[in-house]
Amino acid sequence: MKTFSVTFFKRLILIVLALLILVPTVLAIVFGLRCASLEQRLARLESAVPGTPDYSALLGPDQAEALAYQELFPELYGETAIPTNRTPAEETVYLTFDGSPSPNTLDILDTLDEYGVKATFFVSGQTDADSLTILKEIGIRGHAIGLRSYSLSYQEVYNSVEDYLADFQKIYDLVYETTGQKVQIFRFPGGSINAYNSNIYQELIAEMLRRNFVYFDWNVSGESTQSGQTIDQIRANVLDGMADKSRGIVMLQDSFGKETVAKALGGIIEGLQSEGYKFQPLTTAVLPVVFSYKSAP
Repeated sequence: MKTFSVTFFKRLILIVLALLILVPTVLAIVFGLRCASLEQRLARLESAVPGTPDYSALLGPDQAEALAYQELFPELYGETAIPTNRTPAEETVYLTFDGSPSPNTLDILDTLDEYGVKATFFVSGQTDADSLTILKEIGIRGHAIGLRSYSLSYQEVYNSVEDYLADFQKIYDLVYETTGQKVQIFRFPGGSINAYNSNIYQELIAEMLRRNFVYFDWNVSGESTQSGQTIDQIRANVLDGMADKSRGIVMLQDSFGKETVAKALGGIIEGLQSEGYKFQPLTTAVLPVVFSYKSAP
């Protein structure tokens, strides 16, 4: 049987000790270099646009190119911070109207005034003199104005993230120039997830939130987008949709050919009031209703 000398064991111990010292040292150096590299990248990130980090600096070339739209429309940002703690109000209904202004808007405003109710109007790019007057009237009467889209063409709006931002800039400017309001709440045409934006909805949502805008889907609909809906059907759709709900964001159409919505509104308000609901307009402080993929229309 082979035996080992004392000298052999001394050398073995020295080698082990050397490894115990050398390996941690090498690891510390490697880690330090990586941290220094990351710090340099973060420094470049922070110095690119003060207060508005360019997250593409931390990505590879392909990913950075995909986020080039972040450089577009550098003034298109919500001005006020979005509250971090947003508690859902109980027994509250938020009536919202899509597509305003229209020939029906004044009738809707008159009915809301009659019942002392404030609502939210998600407006589109109607630029004739009558429409601009109605747009001003919405704000004058104390209702919330939200942005929908400038164009009524879903294909144009959702052709790309860049096209969506270009359209949003136009409706943002139109509302500001007409009413003096810098609006931060909006609604994606057709909702945040729909057949027209299915390929880009994640990028759209992320970019709009990054720009400090708040979007609202809905959890109750008057189904007024469907043709042939009667006054009673629209009213029943809303009241049935609110059954067993503590709060609801109700979507109704305010567009050409939707006179039945204006005529159904009084019955909708009376029915909800009889159930004990109160009414409020939407603000950035309201906890949104947002679609999940499975609940998208």
